[in-house]
Amino acid sequence: MGMTSAKKSISPSFCPLRFSLALAISLTADVPAQDNLPPPAELGGAFYLDAWQIEKEFLVSPLALQQWCDLGITPDSKLSPEQRATLKPKIGEFLATRCPVTIQDAPIEFTLDRIHFIEPKASEFSLIDPEATVSPQDIRISAVYAAPNRDLRQALQIIWDLIPENSPYVTVKVADGGGTRSFNLTKFNPSLNVRGRYRSGARTLPPPPPDLPSFEANVIRLPWLSALLVIALMPLAITMFRTGQKRGVTLLLLLLVAIAAASLKDIRITIQKSTPETEISDSQSSLILDPLLRGVYHSFHYPDRDKQYDQLGKVIGGEALTPIFLEVQRTLESRERDGSRVRVNDLRVESSQPSPLRDRVGFESLCDWEVSGRVGHWGHFHDRTNLYRASFVVEPLGQTWKITQLNLHSREREPDTLSPPMPKPN
Repeated sequence: MGMTSAKKSISPSFCPLRFSLALAISLTADVPAQDNLPPPAELGGAFYLDAWQIEKEFLVSPLALQQWCDLGITPDSKLSPEQRATLKPKIGEFLATRCPVTIQDAPIEFTLDRIHFIEPKASEFSLIDPEATVSPQDIRISAVYAAPNRDLRQALQIIWDLIPENSPYVTVKVADGGGTRSFNLTKFNPSLNVRGRYRSGARTLPPPPPDLPSFEANVIRLPWLSALLVIALMPLAITMFRTGQKRGVTLLLLLLVAIAAASLKDIRITIQKSTPETEISDSQSSLILDPLLRGVYHSFHYPDRDKQYDQLGKVIGGEALTPIFLEVQRTLESRERDGSRVRVNDLRVESSQPSPLRDRVGFESLCDWEVSGRVGHWGHFHDRTNLYRASFVVEPLGQTWKITQLNLHSREREPDTLSPPMPKPN
């Protein structure tokens, strides 16, 4: 991994914002140029299927779109930043009703997620310079619509009703956990029935962290009521013994024994010593951090902010929760800048080196872990793996382990792999 294995101490000042930003956005940024990619056709489509969401993308030339929606442009037009901004609502509204998707004849309701103007170069796809004035012949529109994926068992029925007059077919790509498939749809055969291929347990919620260890207090039972009665009745017992009332003394002792037994049953004093150190092994800390990290990534699946906050609150606690939640929002909104959406497939904790907290229950750990995922945009997909090293503070809150502080030390990204298409004849 190219990372040092020396154990680092956690700095007094943690930076949860910086960690969360790197945790989520690093899979989306800096998409490199890709060689040997043909220039895009005037119109194409792509579907991104994961266990939680379906995305439908239109890749279309503004001039080709003129066949169905009058944008008021010609091949000689020049589109300024202001003009492109005014076109977005019209484009979004028109495409929202096209190329319907159903599951068992029930329509799927998509909502507009993002629109970008991109440069369709042969070697790369990149966003148009926000300040540039461009020709409609030199750009493509990427419009992405999203819908929840509610039933992984059912196939999608797609009707592609946008095929330009001068094109014999439109290529529609479908990306899922099994790779990328390409389909050529024509005016005479515009329908597509496709079933998503998902990883086993793709919608399984992250497991809870292991149970907290038991920290038993020292309990001392004191028969204080019996002691008081013994002291109070001692003179009477001595008097009865001196006067020869041995039978009375015996009855009195039996009474004291009964009272002592009752007091031992119902009365006790608990003495808690100073907070015990949490002795956690390397393997135990890995078992604790794995589900906590999975819970952080899992929160990205939900578009609803309240749901995101609730999910993060299950694994993040203390003062770290609110700033990390806000940073997750910035991360998700960053799609507006680069047009990508990350689909985290899996993670693996490679090592965890814990040490107990000195002043409270919990532990800090230097952790190395690996995250694999897929970045998809503009009709092509990158499989990506990131390697992280960070320090965590983990404490028991609300009867469960939670991350309360963290500090990112390093991040490395393995070279991208362009997901190869899997052609399928019509």
